[in-house]
Amino acid sequence: MATLRNFWNNRHALRSIIHSIFFCFHYLPFKQAVRLPILLYKPKLLKIKGKVVIQGGVRFGMIRLGFPTVSLFPNSGIVFENRGSLIFNGSCYIGNNSAVSVGEKGQLEFGNRFCASTSLKLTCYDKIVFGNRVLLGWNVLVMDTDFHKLTKLSGRGYSRGHAPVTIGSDNWLGNNCIIMKRSATPNYCVIQAGTILSEAIKCPEYCVIGTDRNIIVKATGLWRNFDDDFITY
Repeated sequence: MATLRNFWNNRHALRSIIHSIFFCFHYLPFKQAVRLPILLYKPKLLKIKGKVVIQGGVRFGMIRLGFPTVSLFPNSGIVFENRGSLIFNGSCYIGNNSAVSVGEKGQLEFGNRFCASTSLKLTCYDKIVFGNRVLLGWNVLVMDTDFHKLTKLSGRGYSRGHAPVTIGSDNWLGNNCIIMKRSATPNYCVIQAGTILSEAIKCPEYCVIGTDRNIIVKATGLWRNFDDDFITY
């Protein structure tokens, strides 16, 4: 009975073995790969270029991607696309119905004990860094690029269209947060559910950060020229 119970409790890990073996030996040094530190559940591997690095010691299953955690969201695993650099500084958990995309010049770094429970959508074409012990609620979007630029009416060029994102250690992001380019948070912060960040937050540690519903004109003299909005990284 105990053997059957153990098998049932580890059924998701067993289902992920084949993809995980391929992924680990594709990206990691042999001494790390044989320990299978990265497990992928129902992965859709769009691009497996670039590099994946694990800093420090490794252990079996310390990084788990796509495993089902929240039953209210589809048990669809994870979409993974990497052309750049992906660094893990310890354990990492990204739950079901999630997607991670790293561009050719993108640098994505996770601190130790990172956890995104379900439906994380993460796009890194510039640089995104998460501190240690960062927890993300359901359905969070993190992007360091707009995938387009804005034209300046003054004729003096364009907006850059991308910028780094830095999330401090011991941050908790509530459900449905949207984190855009230029965002940065202090350590020990709670980001209120539904908050949209698009700039560095200047506040002391141990704060709750949120956004209101007022309409704010953030800039003038800009527009999106659909015939000329390609950006470079």
